[in-house]
Amino acid sequence: MDAFVQKLPPERQFQGNILIERNGQTILEKSYGMAVEGWKIPNTAQTRFEIASVSKQFTAAAILQLAEQGKLSLDDPIGKHYKNAPESWKAITIHELLTHTSGIPNNDIKDYTKGIAAPYTLDELIQTFRDRPLAFPPGTKWAYTNTEYYLLTYIIEELSGEDYGAYLAHHIFEPLKMTHSGYASTLAIIPNTAEGYTFEDGRLRHRDYFDRSLEIGAGGIYTTVEDLALWNNALDSPGFLTRHSLDLMFTAHPPGHYGYGWFVNSAPRRRIYHEGGDPGFAAFEARYPDQHLLIVVLSNIENAPVRDASDTMAEYILNGTSGKDEHSH
Repeated sequence: MDAFVQKLPPERQFQGNILIERNGQTILEKSYGMAVEGWKIPNTAQTRFEIASVSKQFTAAAILQLAEQGKLSLDDPIGKHYKNAPESWKAITIHELLTHTSGIPNNDIKDYTKGIAAPYTLDELIQTFRDRPLAFPPGTKWAYTNTEYYLLTYIIEELSGEDYGAYLAHHIFEPLKMTHSGYASTLAIIPNTAEGYTFEDGRLRHRDYFDRSLEIGAGGIYTTVEDLALWNNALDSPGFLTRHSLDLMFTAHPPGHYGYGWFVNSAPRRRIYHEGGDPGFAAFEARYPDQHLLIVVLSNIENAPVRDASDTMAEYILNGTSGKDEHSH
């Protein structure tokens, strides 16, 4: 597995961290390349990476916690918790936001000019799509968006009285001893954080700038492979969340193949996973519950082959081959 990563072609060079656990035991944990190229500071097990859309599972967990406390019902309409909901949103439920079946469209790129240079407030972010027509009637189709998770973040803040980053710290990261994880503003100084890079004309350069407020609740969390292992271990059995909440999180809800913050595949084997991509970063996390296998791949190179690396290593472990799973999605 290590040799596979070392041999990735230069134009798709992987650098970052990989952690693989089976039956709760670490079978591979290794760091590759530099966290900070300019100073030749290498990635280590403690290096923090941005995980982009892998963040959605934490937003979903926060909503499930609030449901367990009776502060909301997953069948609640959005308008119960977001008073400025337009008429077209009145029938949309929190469940439909979690599963990307609400019909609320994604932002159009023209809304992002401000977010490239200055922060959005959560209200401003919601206003960028609030008046757009629905892409389809709620519950009838599946379409992956960030906008639904912005709304879930608004609900978390409204019902908890805490901002999103503080809620995650107090109710998820601190209880699980995920001491290297958090959500912070773009300008905050976070120790041991990798810089993000991208290739242009065959050369490495710094990533494009964008403000983290642009993805709050749908992305923006930083963490380490070891903290993600703690997180996944907490989801292996009831305790941190109830069995009912875990079942909701890890079940594919029709008409899509998405749980609450996770993609769910059943063929050729059950796999629960998520990918993330931001300017300068790529992440992939896969749970194979029947085989008690966890693979986490975090990179500080945009478009690094994190999914390919995870799939190849899973095939090697589960089938003893390096062939990729042709049914993978």
